[in-house]
Parts: sequence; C-alpha cells; structure tokens
Amino acid sequence: MNKPIKILLADDSPTMLKMFSGLLAPASDIRIAGTAQDGAEALTLARSLKPDLITLDVRMPRMDGIEASQRIMTEVPSRILVISGAVDAEMSFRALQAGALEVMPKPTPLNGGISSFGTQLISTIRSMAGVPLTPRRPIIAPPGPPPVLRGGRVNGFGLVAATGGPPALAMLLSLLPPTLPYPVFIAQHVSVGFTSGLRQWLSAASPLPIEVARTGMRPQAGYVYLPPDGHQMQVLMSGEMLVEPISPLHGTLGDALLHSLARAYGNRAGGAVLTGMGSDGATGLLAIRRAGGLAFAQSPDSCVVPGMPEAALRNGAAESSLAVDGMASALRALSGPLPTVPLHRS
Repeated sequence: MNKPIKILLADDSPTMLKMFSGLLAPASDIRIAGTAQDGAEALTLARSLKPDLITLDVRMPRMDGIEASQRIMTEVPSRILVISGAVDAEMSFRALQAGALEVMPKPTPLNGGISSFGTQLISTIRSMAGVPLTPRRPIIAPPGPPPVLRGGRVNGFGLVAATGGPPALAMLLSLLPPTLPYPVFIAQHVSVGFTSGLRQWLSAASPLPIEVARTGMRPQAGYVYLPPDGHQMQVLMSGEMLVEPISPLHGTLGDALLHSLARAYGNRAGGAVLTGMGSDGATGLLAIRRAGGLAFAQSPDSCVVPGMPEAALRNGAAESSLAVDGMASALRALSGPLPTVPLHRS
C-alpha cells in the first residue's frame, strides 16, 4: 500500500484551516501532518515535518506566502499549492515565481462553493503529489552556442502552458520587442477568477500590450491575447477570434488554439508547448507542423513539469526543443506583417 500524502496546511484563518481539514478527511490517501497560521510557522513546521505538499495563503502575518515560498524552496523544498482569493491573484503569481507549483481559488458561490472546492482540492493534491520533487530548474539555458533554427514568417504564434507556465511566460514575453510584427495567443491553464491577475502580472513583465480576447475581435500585430476565465480561444479563417466556454470533459484549450492557428494561417502559423502536466498542445502543435508552420517545445530540462513538451516531442510535433531564452530568440527572428485575409493551405 502506498504511503499517504503528508500535507501541511497554512492559512491565517482558523475557520479556513478547519474547513480544509474537514474537506480532506474523506480522502484516505491524504494525511494532514500539521497546520500553520502564518508563513513563519509554516516554514518552521516544514523543516520538522518534511511534508509532501504545503498549502499556502498569500496574505498572512509575519511572513506572507511569497516569502514563505521562497524560504521553503531554498531551505526545505516541497510541493507548494497556493490557495487564495481572486483579489490576490497578482500576489499568487508572484508566489508561483518564488517556487509554488499551482494556484487555486478559495471557495465562493461563484466558483461552485465548498463542495466543488473540496473535490478540486483533493484532485489537485493527488496530481501534484506525482510531480517529482527536484530543485527548481532554470528556465533559461546556460551559456553556449545559439541553436540553429529554421527561419520563417508567421502571422500568429500560439503558446500553450500549464504547471510552471506563468513564470516561463513572463520571462518569454519580457524578452520580446514592443514592435513584434505578429500577434501572440496564450492558452495557459489557470483557475477561474485568475485571468485578470495573470494579465496584470504579464503586463508588468512585458513591453507588449496584453488583452483578453472577445468573439469577433481581430488580432493585431504586437498584441498578446488571453482567453477570458473559463474559456478557450480560437482564430477563425475569417481572421476573427472565437471565444467559447471550455468543455468540462476535455480541458484541451491548448490543442483548440493551435489547431485553429494551423487552419487559419497554414504555413505562416507558429506555436510552442511550454511546461505543464499532461499532453495538451501536442496534437495542435503537430497540426501546425504538418501545415508547414513553425513548431517548438520548451526543453524538458528547463521545465517545472516536462510532461506537455515531452508529449509534443514524442509525437514529432516539435522541430526544436528550446529553453525560454532560446525560444524568445526564435520569436524575435520571425517576421511578416499580419495580412488582411489570413493565409490558408488546404
């Protein structure tokens, strides 16, 4: 029998701690090793308990969740799940940059309430427990010769990411010029309520304007587009964007985006699959490559979780495997103004 997943809960609200404990009680494979009411106490208990996973709020006295994430990952590395309100979304993404793996929202009537939250919490803990606990990998490559890349022109470029994606996206976008001659589309797996915080956080890192897509909007060169909360985004052959709710049965927002780019732009489509669990983006990236477009994957050794890039590499979808700085170099080298009518190769 496998050992139970040992977790440490940290929140400055005793009510929240009691609720978390009650919601996790039915899960026989999860054991609560301890609770903390601030980041400093969480750090102390992490040293002694060596939990498999730690949940952290971001706003706590003495030491907030951002500093606690930094200190824990430096002194006693553990898988960290940030549980916060949507109002603290920007702080939550800073915690991801500091070393946390995932972020999920506290329960509200708008996101399904306590029962739905409990189911999601148990599922997320089980998924995160399977992530290898290794030192945080650098998302840029060590000095060396630049990769030899096939040049080309793109009319739109799609980025797909999940676990570990926000810091990688922030780094990548920070390295792109404000005069980028094509639009960038992002499919980042993120909890409902956190898109606005992700947009703010990426805007602080990037010289490019970040917009939330709407159905009927025409993408503009030099802009970055995110789908609204709970939605996926596609580009139609007419050149307009289509925004639809994500199917609860499929969670393949990355594949939906990349397949649409392959159809709309043909051999002037571009795409990349970044860090994350699962395989989202692999079939969409393959469609771009088969259309003659440019297809990259983040190098697995630079990923927080390499599952998604490895899936893209296994099925032959990616022509190059690059760390984030190498990918930024490739995107800077691409050129080609957005045409009035998107190119399509049948």
